[in-house]
Order: sequence, then C-alpha cells, then structure tokens
Amino acid sequence: MYLTQKNQIRNLNKSEFLALRELCRLSKNLYNVGLYAVRQYYFQEHKHLRYESAYHLCKENENYRLLNTDIAQQTLKVIDRTFHSFYGLISAVKAGSYQPKISLPHYLPKDGYFVLIIPRIKVKDGRFNVPMSFAFKQQFGLVSLPFPDRLDPETIKEVRIHPKYDARFFEIEFVSKVEAEPVETVEDSAISIDFGLDNLATCVDTNGASFIMDGRKLKSINQWFNKENARLQSIKDKQKIERLTERQARLFVNRNAKVRDYLNKTARLIIDHCIANKISKVIVGFNLGMKQEINIGSRNNQNFVQIPFYSLRAKLKALCERYGLIYQEQEESYTSKASALDGDDLPTYNADKPAAYQFAGSRVKRGLYRSKDGHLINADCNGAANIGRKSKQNGFTGLSRGCLAQPLRIKIY
Repeated sequence: MYLTQKNQIRNLNKSEFLALRELCRLSKNLYNVGLYAVRQYYFQEHKHLRYESAYHLCKENENYRLLNTDIAQQTLKVIDRTFHSFYGLISAVKAGSYQPKISLPHYLPKDGYFVLIIPRIKVKDGRFNVPMSFAFKQQFGLVSLPFPDRLDPETIKEVRIHPKYDARFFEIEFVSKVEAEPVETVEDSAISIDFGLDNLATCVDTNGASFIMDGRKLKSINQWFNKENARLQSIKDKQKIERLTERQARLFVNRNAKVRDYLNKTARLIIDHCIANKISKVIVGFNLGMKQEINIGSRNNQNFVQIPFYSLRAKLKALCERYGLIYQEQEESYTSKASALDGDDLPTYNADKPAAYQFAGSRVKRGLYRSKDGHLINADCNGAANIGRKSKQNGFTGLSRGCLAQPLRIKIY
C-alpha cells in the first residue's frame, strides 16, 4: 500500500521560487494542450484518445520540451485518468448511484498553475534536485529541496509539488510504498460509526462499548474561519479587490491544516480502538447526497457542509487497509428514527415511492431517544447501532441500555 507525507516547502531563494512557479505554469500549459487533443477527439470520434496517442500529438509542443520528460508524461497521464473518471461518472449516473450533473473535464485557467508529478528522484546528502530540461536549467538554475529524514528514499514511488493559492507557496507530497501491517482480530466483531456535527463520529461496537469523537472543536474552527474570512472579504470589497488576497490565502492554509490534523487524529483514535479490542470490521453510515440535500437550517447547513466527511471516510478506509481491517459503507436511511433497543425493522428510503413508517420509539429532543418501554438513550448511539443492524452484521442486536445511554466523549486537542 501507499502512504503520503505532506510538507510545506520553505526557505526557497528567489531564483528557486521563480523556477518552481514557471515549471508549474508549463505543466498547466501542457495539461491544456493535452486536454484539447483528447476533447477534440472525443467530439469528433465519440471515443477516448488514449495516453499513448495523446503523447505523440503533444511531444513536439514547446511546453513538453521545456519540462522534464518524466514530469511531462505524468501530466499527460493525469488527463487520461481524468477522462476515465469522467466515463466512470457516466456509468454511475446510468446505474443510479450518482446524482449530480456531470460535464467534460475543463481547461485550467490561462494564468493558473498545475501540479508537478515526479516519478523518481535521486537523494544525495539529504537533498534532491527537481528534474528539469537542459534548456530550462540554463535559464533558471537548479532547485534543490530537502528530503525528510523519517522516509527511506528506496520506498519513494512519486513526489508531487503542488502550487497553492496562485503559487504563493508550494506543498510537497512524498508517496512511499510500504507493506501492510495486519493485526490480530476477532472474527465477526465490528464497530459502526454515525457521523454528525457536535458528535463528529458516534461509535458503537459489538463488544458493548460506545464512545463519541467530539466535533465541537472542529465546528469552532470552521465558525472562526467563516467570521474572519467575511471580515477580510468586507475589507477587500471596500478596496475593490477581486483576487484572493495574501491574508485570505494564509487564513485558508491555517484552517485546512487544522481540519486535516483534527480528522487525522479522529481516524487514528477510532482505528486504535479497533486494534486494541481486536475488532475486524469498520461500518460507516453514508447517504447519497447527504450534503447536497441537507436541510437542517441555514446555520446548521453551513456547519455540516464544511466538515469534509468524505475525507474522514477516506482516512478510515486507508487505515483499515493498512492494518488488515474490513471497511464497509452502509446506507443509513431511517436509522435515526428506528429503535435499536426494540429491534425495529429498518427500511430503505425510496425517493420515487416515499412511504410513512411507524417505529416503536421516538426522539424526545436533539440527542435523546425514548424506546417503547420509556428508556432514554443517546440518539446518536441509537443511530450508530442501527447502522450496524442494517448492515446485517451480527452483534448489534441486544446491546445493553448502558452501552447506548452512556457513551464516553473523547475530546481532541
């Protein structure tokens, strides 16, 4: 499997900074050249122009010749992968598993930049040189970057240099190949997860344990970001500035770093619980269009859509693959309305033929659920348990009231 380490590139001198900007601009130009060739072929022949054919059409372009050959080829391969994703979306729409409208891949902005993908590097004395053509090197000179001490150069499969916010600065990603680290698990054990706002991830496992990953800190980060960005936008409007300002760029970077760190810690704590308790399966609740169709009030909508649940699911899935756990996504309609203690049936919502269902319990207020016998339990724990039940996983029926009523709240700092 592959792991990625992301760093911000620092301490560039002026010539190195300008060289990286120009390389990213050339990569963007080549991307648009290759995209034009593939799009035109698609319009005329209604077929896909493969990378091998696009390469022969683009290799004489001046942008290709100024870039290093490896980087130029990787840029053209990105176009090939982008179109395969486009075809995949068409198939998903036909199958009914994807709802939003789709369109052909778009050209990048004329004054924009694109990532540099370097398939191989040579590390010497803890540093490596960014590959470039001889003509480009004569004009701009070498760009030497540090290599992280904690990584083994022999395991590096790819290095990516991302221009951020109009190439004001650059981030570098080191993609390394590592062996999986399977852990000992108990067969037929599982944990189910229900995502939310104040309760970012409510978890219930088949061993009878329950806990909540607190989401109020993450919500606070987003609220602070929105307030500060609105203030900066107001100043910018008064000064009639249309572009993204330096202060806004720093604000975006700060917020994204905090959110990424918070989600990394959340995923790690959940997987550590699975490893410690030998849980073999992670079941995550998911609804198609859960963000696009959300309607919980304007303020809650803003808080909800700014939390990157897709990223959290991806992190959980990657960690499951690393440690040999099973990852499963489960459709979660009616899981918050049905009673886990009473064993209510869990139907699947059908937008074409909506139906009304009666359940044994009911939600008293936000965060509190009352069962048929009048027992009060945590509403999110009830939802998480129902997600496990709906997945047909053994062990989620007959959970104790204590498990569902008194989850442990875990705060992340």
